[in-house]
Amino acid sequence: MMNHLILKLSMITMIITALILSMGFVNEKSTPDRSDDEAFSIESTGETGIVLAANKEADNNIVSFNWIEKGFDGQLDHIEFQLGTEKDEILSKRGNAIETGYYEGGEYFRYDDATFFINPDTDRLVAIALSIEEYDLNGTKLKKILGTPDVSERNEMEGLWMYEYYLDKYTLMFEADNENGKILFAWLRERV
Repeated sequence: MMNHLILKLSMITMIITALILSMGFVNEKSTPDRSDDEAFSIESTGETGIVLAANKEADNNIVSFNWIEKGFDGQLDHIEFQLGTEKDEILSKRGNAIETGYYEGGEYFRYDDATFFINPDTDRLVAIALSIEEYDLNGTKLKKILGTPDVSERNEMEGLWMYEYYLDKYTLMFEADNENGKILFAWLRERV
């Protein structure tokens, strides 16, 4: 009788241990839940037979909530410079710009991926602009990704619709051709 009880306890302990170990393995190997409306592509890595799932839309959407998080630090996702960086550092790391000039009293340097705006009094970076019209992003998708903006209105001077997110001493701004139209530009700038 005692041997039978010990055998049962041993079996239960082994089953519980196996379940705990398998749950840890499944959690490590599982991918995040995706909503039914998202498209996925499957890619095999070849020899190992491991299959990776990737969201096809990820390539089409440059903006993520990471933009808000980094924006609080004066950083624009995918750009190596923080607002406040000295002009000389940008020029030494980036080299010659495609275009230079003046905009609203400040100097700018346009590169393939970004335009940097410099305060002429401090020689420091005060704004970064990106052209993002190639991405499939409009006002509705922007709000779904980043939440409701602090400002959503027409900028009469530029003739564009703007969405602004206030991030302490910085503003993350998106400009569209109209209220729910395609997003054309993204800016991170110091708040005035």
